[in-house]
Amino acid sequence: MRRDVVLIVDATTDEVLGHVDARSPDLALVEALARLQLSARRRGARLSLRNVSDELRALLELVGLADVLALEARRQPELGEQLRIEKVVQPGDPPV
Repeated sequence: MRRDVVLIVDATTDEVLGHVDARSPDLALVEALARLQLSARRRGARLSLRNVSDELRALLELVGLADVLALEARRQPELGEQLRIEKVVQPGDPPV
C-alpha cells in the first residue's frame, strides 16, 4: 500500500469508501477531509482515515482536526522492531 494515499473508511463497517492522494498535504486537503467527515456525520455515519502520512498527521494536529477526523492510531513498534532484533531471548532460555 502506498504511503501517499489516505484511505477513507466507514468506521462502523470497515468498508473502504475511497482514497485521497496525499503526496503534498495542504490546507485544501484538510478542508476536503473535514467536509467529508461533516457530510458523513450529518447522515449518521462516521469516517476514519487510514494510511495517514506523518506530514498530513502533523498538519491535522496543527489545525486541531486530528481527533475530529478519526485518524487511525499509529502502530507502535515493539521493542525488538525498534532495535532491529530478529529474535528475543529471555534469561534462562537454552542457547540456540
